[in-house]
Formats: sequence, structure tokens, C-alpha cells
Amino acid sequence: MPEVRTGSRWWVTALAVVGALSLIAGVVGVGVVGVRWLAFRSADQQRIEAQSAFYTVPESIPPTPGTIIRSEPLEYSVVGGRGFRVVYTSLDSAGAPIAVSGRIFLPDTPAPAGGRRVLAWAHGTVGLAASCAPSGATSYTTTGWLEPALQRGWVVTATDYAGLGIPGPSTYLVGGQEARDVVYSVRAARAFAGSAAGADWVVFGASQGGHAALWTAHEAAQLAPELRLRGVAVAVPAAELAAIMTVQWHTVAGWVIGPDALSAWPVAHPDRDFEAALSESGRNQAGALSSMCVAEGTVSALVLNTVKGSFFEANPLSDPAWSATVEEETPPPPPAGMPMFLAQGMADKVVLAGSNALLQNTWCPRGVDITSLWLPTVSHQNTSIVAGPAVVNWAADRFAGVPAVSTCSLGVPAPVSPLPR
Repeated sequence: MPEVRTGSRWWVTALAVVGALSLIAGVVGVGVVGVRWLAFRSADQQRIEAQSAFYTVPESIPPTPGTIIRSEPLEYSVVGGRGFRVVYTSLDSAGAPIAVSGRIFLPDTPAPAGGRRVLAWAHGTVGLAASCAPSGATSYTTTGWLEPALQRGWVVTATDYAGLGIPGPSTYLVGGQEARDVVYSVRAARAFAGSAAGADWVVFGASQGGHAALWTAHEAAQLAPELRLRGVAVAVPAAELAAIMTVQWHTVAGWVIGPDALSAWPVAHPDRDFEAALSESGRNQAGALSSMCVAEGTVSALVLNTVKGSFFEANPLSDPAWSATVEEETPPPPPAGMPMFLAQGMADKVVLAGSNALLQNTWCPRGVDITSLWLPTVSHQNTSIVAGPAVVNWAADRFAGVPAVSTCSLGVPAPVSPLPR
């Protein structure tokens, strides 16, 4: 789930910038600037065409999940290793093979005798258009966790999830599909030439990816019993869906998350009427919003929430389709004995800190060993970056067999009040 900026000054400034750029373009004309733009457009168009070919649905999909179908080096370098864009086999809810895109990063250091450890990354909300797939990016910015993972000699996987990148039905916040795509990305990493990836791995996800990571922890042993999942780490996870929805349904976040859920949940649950809970404006705008990447969609959501009101007519939990699906798609606690790391930014305006205070208060009594990291003043978007080094250190201890320090056992309360369900 994305960070939403709601300040009116920012919106006025954005309009002013757009206006200024338009004025500059009118004054300069085509000239030198125009020639440079055309040259850039030509090179960019070639890149787009090449990527479009890479993301086409394969004519034949190998039946074994985790099989590498195609790959190519990424255009950018990363600290401590190198990356590849990949397409691999996953399975849909009926068990049929499907093609899923993603990335695999290999470290520069020699592989140990027992094979490399694997960190599987599950990304947050990026939007549902084909161009939103993280693996399609052609530049690199620091993540906080990828660099130290590679420097420790680990392989890193990063699925796009089914339906994003490779065309197909949206699977946004569909826990079972997210889990399959993450688990089989680890199998794909082990099958990737030169990876030397072993069977020990940890899953780490943020926001929507936290939802995916928790579902992965629940499903991994059944999906791939030959792999050894040593722990699950989440940053600002969209875990307590009902609590989040109750607080956020009438805000800008409702316009950002609602259309994406509406694009996926009716596919997973075709017998349910999800549109009945929408406002008239929500029904009119949902299709357009679900075709945007998150930055563009957030700007549109800000305007729509101000001008048109809420995406939903009322709290969608009062609607049977939404309430039943929210309950079914809420991730369960990790299996008994699996360590869990929870990072929460206290300045998060999307996945509010109180939702994961509720999670901690609920799961600790159920025997989950949670190591909690509460980060004052840290926003939604920055939590995984700030917490990244701590996550890698925590994962290294899990690989080494060091017992986790449990916030639950220490009886340390969450620093904020839990949201009601």
C-alpha cells in the first residue's frame, strides 16, 4: 500500500510546475530541446518495444513451478552483485501453470559449500498497469535491504506477482496467489544458472508485500517442502485488513486501494457482487484508476476524494461481499515456531500503526514469536528502507540458528493503541 500525500500546498505546487513546464515548452519550441527530446523518445521507444517482447505470454509454459522460462540482465548495476529480469512458472488457484515475471539478484562473492541463503522480497502496491511491474524498471535506487543481503552473499528474489508484468488477471491482495508466486520465485532462483542457491530462505515484504509474506509463511511448507523457510519479516504489513479498512475507507487511501482490490477480488470470488458497496463516483472511476501506476493514481485519488467524496458509499465491511472477502484474505499467523520480524513506521498514514499494534496484541497470546521494531517519525514508504539493515541482520541470525529475541516474551507493549476491528 502506497504512501499518500494529502497536503493542499503540494497539489498547488504540482499544478504550478506543470504550468511552468508548458510555458517553457511553448517559448523554446522544437529547436535543440525538441531534437534532444525526439532522440530520447526514439531510444525510449526501442526499450519499450524490447520490454514488451520480454513480457509477452509464452506460447508454452513449463508445468513445473519454479522453471525459468526466459531471462535477461538488468540495465543497471547494484551494490554487491548483479541482477536479472526473469520469467518463471508459477501456478494459479486451479493448479495450472502460469508465467510470472520478476527479478533475481546474484552476489559477487564466491558461493559457500552448502549453497547460498535466499532472501525473497515481496513488493508493496505499485499499481496494476503492465508498466508498473517493478522488474520493468531501468534504473536503481537504494532499498536498504538488497545491498546488505548481497554483501552477505545471499541470492535475492523479487517477484512481480501474477498479472503484473506478464499479462493476466489481477491478483492484488489475493493471499494464496501471492504466496505461490513468492515461493516459486525461490525455486526459480535455485534453478537459475550460476546462483548456487540453497534451500534455506527468509521472506521479507512491505505493505501489500507484508500481506504476501505472511501468506507465504502460512503456505510455504505445503507448496515447496524441499525448501526451509527460516523466518518471515514484514514492514508496515497490510495484515489487519478489517481494521485498516474501517479507518481508511472514506479517505484518499480508499481511492488508491479500493480500485485495485476491485480489479482482483471479483476474479478470485466471481459469485460476489463487489460494486454494490461503491459510490456512484467510485463505480465511474474505478476502471481508470486501476489502469494507473501508484504515483499517478495517488494524485488522481487526492483530487477525486476532494471533489467527489468517498470511493465507497459506506464502510465496505457492512457489505457481505467485501466483509467475507476481507475475512478470507486476512493473513493468518505464521506456523508455530516460525520467528517473525515486524517493522512499523509511526508516521504511516496508510497502514496505520494502530493496525499492527492490534496484530501484535492478538498474535502474541497465540504463541507467535514477534520481534517488533517501532520507528518514530518514519513514513509508510520509508519503513522498509529504514528497517532494511535490521531485517538483514535478523535474517542472518535465523540462518545461523540463533534464537530470536521475542517482543512477546519480553512483554513489551506496542507504543500506540490498537485499532478496533
